[in-house]
Amino acid sequence: MLLEKRQIYNFSLVALGDFNPKIIQPFWLANKGLIGEKEAEDANIELIHSELVKYSLTWVDIQIQQNRFELKSSQEPYFESIRDLFIGIFSKLQETPMKSFGINHIMHFSARDEQEMFNIGNNLAPLNNWDMLNNPRVLNLEIVENKRSDGFDGKIRVKIQPSDLLIGSNMGFSISINDHYSFQEKNQTTDNVLKLISSQWKSSFNSAQEIINKLEEKLFRL
Repeated sequence: MLLEKRQIYNFSLVALGDFNPKIIQPFWLANKGLIGEKEAEDANIELIHSELVKYSLTWVDIQIQQNRFELKSSQEPYFESIRDLFIGIFSKLQETPMKSFGINHIMHFSARDEQEMFNIGNNLAPLNNWDMLNNPRVLNLEIVENKRSDGFDGKIRVKIQPSDLLIGSNMGFSISINDHYSFQEKNQTTDNVLKLISSQWKSSFNSAQEIINKLEEKLFRL
């Protein structure tokens, strides 16, 4: 089973908009009751600047640019906490304009050997179509659903490529699923963003699971 081969699950919640990075520092989070004082004290701060703020707590990495906000973790028990932190932050910053957000699933799977990696690529894009090349290999494959089937504005993008985390004897591949939602200007309010994240949270995980299941059924045949 494909899921039995999953070694790493990186998850991120990303929003694009107009942000003031320096506001959202660890002690601001603590002051707003979103994290504990001890968490704020123990935060690993990499950079605090007007254009970029970057730090991590024990369970989440936080990076804020003027046009991009990201919460990221590889600890599955905290994925819902990422949602709650995002909603908590922007409930306090209701005037923040956001034009889109993405719920992103990046899963890394192990492969037995080079032959299995070859078979995976060959199933995804049959290499006998490329006999004009000597010893061809699939580097990556990216498929996009330009019009969402659920009626929301946005796209779903799936990318399959060799894992940049599982290498050498632990070789593997990754499947990235970008569940992207965008807003028309009339609906571009922080409250609408937060409501949509809450309402679509579970379905995003279900959709990612369905994509993985269908890929296994149709393509991987491991």
